[in-house]
Amino acid sequence: MKQIRIILNAIAITVAIGGAFATHYYMHDNRPQFIRGSNTFEPAGDYGIDYHCIDSTEVCTYYQPDSVARPEEFVPYRNGRYVPAGK
Repeated sequence: MKQIRIILNAIAITVAIGGAFATHYYMHDNRPQFIRGSNTFEPAGDYGIDYHCIDSTEVCTYYQPDSVARPEEFVPYRNGRYVPAGK
């Protein structure tokens, strides 16, 4: 009985860790990314296809944590310097 409890606890812990990683990637990477324009935020496109972020301490792209309740709020996502692809 004790062995079954240990096995079930190990499975539950593994599923919880896997779910945390899956949720992290779903929450950020699938959201549209934006760059700061002159007075607004503009869509950045697809990372690696339309733009790259080169090592820097600046903020490269932003995302909206809640586009329905707070459409004006943008939160930093990727660090680096924004460089359009092909340049």
